[in-house]
Amino acid sequence: MSRVAKWYIAGVIASGTGTLLLAARWWSSANLAQFAALLGITIFASTLKVRIPGMTSTISPNFAFLLVAMAFFSFSQVIVAALGAALMQSFWRPQGRPRSVQVLFSAAALMLSSAFAFALSHLVVRPFDTGDAAALVLRAGTLYLFMNTTLVSIVVGLTEHQPLKEVCQHCYEWAFPYFAFGIVVIGLMSGSFSTMTAWRSSLEVAPAMVLAYLFFLGRSAKQAQSRTASEEAEELLAISSAKR
Repeated sequence: MSRVAKWYIAGVIASGTGTLLLAARWWSSANLAQFAALLGITIFASTLKVRIPGMTSTISPNFAFLLVAMAFFSFSQVIVAALGAALMQSFWRPQGRPRSVQVLFSAAALMLSSAFAFALSHLVVRPFDTGDAAALVLRAGTLYLFMNTTLVSIVVGLTEHQPLKEVCQHCYEWAFPYFAFGIVVIGLMSGSFSTMTAWRSSLEVAPAMVLAYLFFLGRSAKQAQSRTASEEAEELLAISSAKR
């Protein structure tokens, strides 16, 4: 691993740690029972992972429920939900034993993405509109997608020595339709949400996100098979060329 990659990973982890400390300092126990229910749904959604072909990274429908948290719960609660989602996503049926630095980076990236989306949506954008929940969810989802995909793309490019532009393009090709679907679904339904009913209303979103997960899971499997067949064909071609 290059020195630049090590410094980048250390910086993201340090920033994520700082974000978690801020969340702890500003912790609010308001609507604790409602938040606990939403947290459980978010963590469960983190078990529905889709691996991006050609990468070790995964995407999960947990982001949809983090958007609900951003609209109706406090900053500290959103960060705790992001941390729980990241840990479950890292430890639930991994392909191999997860390294501590991978777990820490994933958790930090998810917390930073959530903090970025929450802060800009609430502190910068929201004062200039009517406070409409659907508009906030759409903006927060867009900001979250940008930040999370950027953080992951950079670390993949640095650690696997791949061109950053190609990695970003590959990540966005996979993440954008998945995130766009979830953002639109949450945005359309958020008008009927409230702090007291958000966790129950989020259950109504769950079937749509499960269907999206199944669709992208199938798509991932097909691309993985296609990639394997292509690699085998290249190996056979190389062998036949060598024999000549």
